[in-house]
Amino acid sequence: MLKDLAKILRNDFFKNVFTLITGNTIAQIIGLLAIPILSRMYTPEEFGEVALFIGIVNVIAIAANARYDMAIVPPKRSSQAFHLFAGSIGVAIVVTVFLFIVVAVFKGTITSAFNAESFNQIIWLLPLLVFLLATHKSMHYWFNRDKKYKTIAQNRVILSSTQTGVKLGRFAFTNGYWGLVIGTIVGEFVAWAVYVVKIIRNDIWRLRFLSRKSMRKALKEYANFPKFLMPMAVINTFSVNILIFSLSAIASSTIVGFYERAWRVINMPFSLLSTSFGNVFYEQMTKTVNPKRLYTVSYFANLAIATVVLTPIMLWGEPIFGFVLGKEWIAAGTIAKLIAPLTISNYATACVSNVFSAFKKNQLLLVWQVAYLLIVVSWIFLARSFDIYLLIRIYAFIGATIYAVLAYMGFKVVAKQVAIR
Repeated sequence: MLKDLAKILRNDFFKNVFTLITGNTIAQIIGLLAIPILSRMYTPEEFGEVALFIGIVNVIAIAANARYDMAIVPPKRSSQAFHLFAGSIGVAIVVTVFLFIVVAVFKGTITSAFNAESFNQIIWLLPLLVFLLATHKSMHYWFNRDKKYKTIAQNRVILSSTQTGVKLGRFAFTNGYWGLVIGTIVGEFVAWAVYVVKIIRNDIWRLRFLSRKSMRKALKEYANFPKFLMPMAVINTFSVNILIFSLSAIASSTIVGFYERAWRVINMPFSLLSTSFGNVFYEQMTKTVNPKRLYTVSYFANLAIATVVLTPIMLWGEPIFGFVLGKEWIAAGTIAKLIAPLTISNYATACVSNVFSAFKKNQLLLVWQVAYLLIVVSWIFLARSFDIYLLIRIYAFIGATIYAVLAYMGFKVVAKQVAIR
């Protein structure tokens, strides 16, 4: 048994996962330790309004490079991968310029759509944050392709520590909105700059072999990614933020702040873990001789981990949040109890969802995502006048069920590929 365990630990897959998890764990610890302090520095209303802004940014940023960032890993030739990398950066630049024009021309119309005074002040930062997020993602996948997992892990720590450090300097800002937004942007910029420096040092020579013809050819070959993955990613990100958008419309910014903190606390450990595991899973799924076993073990192991971790929240959400975040945040503990099943199902599925990209079945993921969005939006619309907690409880149950369906779809995709072989 000890020999089998030693063999497993020597396996490249588990070594890579361990490297990423180590860095991400440090990043999570930094963020988690800061939550009790930040919750006493900023009000639920400030968290709520900034959550709405960040949600809008995330929806746009996920499509800003047309999802060509995901196409960087599969190519066998590094030259083609670099052309895809450069192409994704180029698309992000075009989108950023377009956003600046849109904000300049329609600033009044955009800000009037939201009942949040802070939007008038921070709307100009939207294109900048979109650019940083989109290009940072492209660089992330470039390093993932080269198996620079240590670099990725270190970058996570830099991002988390910088964002947290700036936000803790609440006294330096005239209001909480600026502290939260500037903290996010500064952290992204520093992590982005670290990646840029490493790429300049290691890959600047590749620019000599960059050609428009080869770039167009590569982008055309992987046109499946913007056709299917980009709409799916936009819908997915919109779905993740749908409750923030909906609560902003039918409730107060304070309620949005409670939900945002509840979601942040119970999802923070899993969001980075799923990204770390998913990156390695994506690369390994294209090479393993037993994809069914890899998929099944990965899904159920992560499902069990999430269930164990969140059981205390499901049992004692209110006292835990009241003690850790402060009495003002007890309502967030109630919401955390309600959304925990959704977090568990979402996390386990997210760890293996890259299987659709690995086997070029992105269209199935798109169909599922559209169905998910339609179902949850329909429920929110029907329940808009219901008790907020009932709305959230049923929303979480529906979401958890639909994610389980996606996991089963992924297994069927893998089984079909095995049968073809």
